[in-house]
Amino acid sequence: MADLSSRSALLQKDRHTCQNIISYKLIGAQLIQFLNDLIFVSASTVQNRDAGIHPVCVINSIKNFIGDNRNHPSKVLLEFAVDYLFECDFRENDQSILHETVKDGIGQTAFLGDLEDACQSGTWNEAECLAAKTFMASDQSRGTMDALAELALQDVDRNGLFVFHILRAYHFQELKKDTWAFTKCLLDQIAGDDLQDAHDPEDQNPEKIWEVMIKRGDLPLFAAVERLWKGDYVRIRGYQRELSYWVSQVTMVEKEKIKPNPNHWLTDHDSKKFISCAERIVMNEKTQKEKATELVTLEAVRSLSKNANEQQIEILGSRLNQLLS
Repeated sequence: MADLSSRSALLQKDRHTCQNIISYKLIGAQLIQFLNDLIFVSASTVQNRDAGIHPVCVINSIKNFIGDNRNHPSKVLLEFAVDYLFECDFRENDQSILHETVKDGIGQTAFLGDLEDACQSGTWNEAECLAAKTFMASDQSRGTMDALAELALQDVDRNGLFVFHILRAYHFQELKKDTWAFTKCLLDQIAGDDLQDAHDPEDQNPEKIWEVMIKRGDLPLFAAVERLWKGDYVRIRGYQRELSYWVSQVTMVEKEKIKPNPNHWLTDHDSKKFISCAERIVMNEKTQKEKATELVTLEAVRSLSKNANEQQIEILGSRLNQLLS
């Protein structure tokens, strides 16, 4: 049922077809394809800074919850994903940018260094042209996207969460035909703002601030930083350079002490309970923006809890209660 029509149904905001697909018993390859189409569409949304967290972070989080029970995927979460995306506008000129690049000739000067310089100087029209050229010159590989991700991490506070989720979302299927949509999404994320200069590496890593971050830090951002640090990326040295600088700059204002919660459901170590919690979030009487933020927060706690000891899990439970209240 989740055939090639699922992507077009999402892009055309055809709710009836999407509901029929979700109502069908989605398992195996059909579930994977529908999730991948949700991810692709989330990466194809028009940049909207007023919306808060980028849709690709939200849909990738939902994909991770679904993965905790793939034989019985949550229809509640899948329906929310569709409704959430239908509130977004979608880019329509991605392919035309590439067609214009081919028509004009890729040329001999399509170097990543030129793209990085254009981004660093804030000449975004030139950056878009160079991104398309380097993308086509590299046989439509992910190299341009990875270079943009490293640039984005020069401002971890603003882009760290987004970079983690878009790289993981792309890695879910890593289809070559979809690579440009993710590349353009990354370019749109950094466009319009002054980029910080590249930073010198510091002798720091996320493990050194683990304890303080789970007690008082930004959990979604820290979970993203930790996973990026441990990731298997071609540009991992560049990513870790910027992440180490971010870690070195972390300062915490003393807040009310967090009391561990030994009775929190996190202590049960049951991954399916994250699905139940996510379903409660989307069924709450809150705005879509609030629900999106809470889903991404829950997904971050899901990740952090995997490497936490019992006391840390109890602390994460208390933090989660605060953040979802």
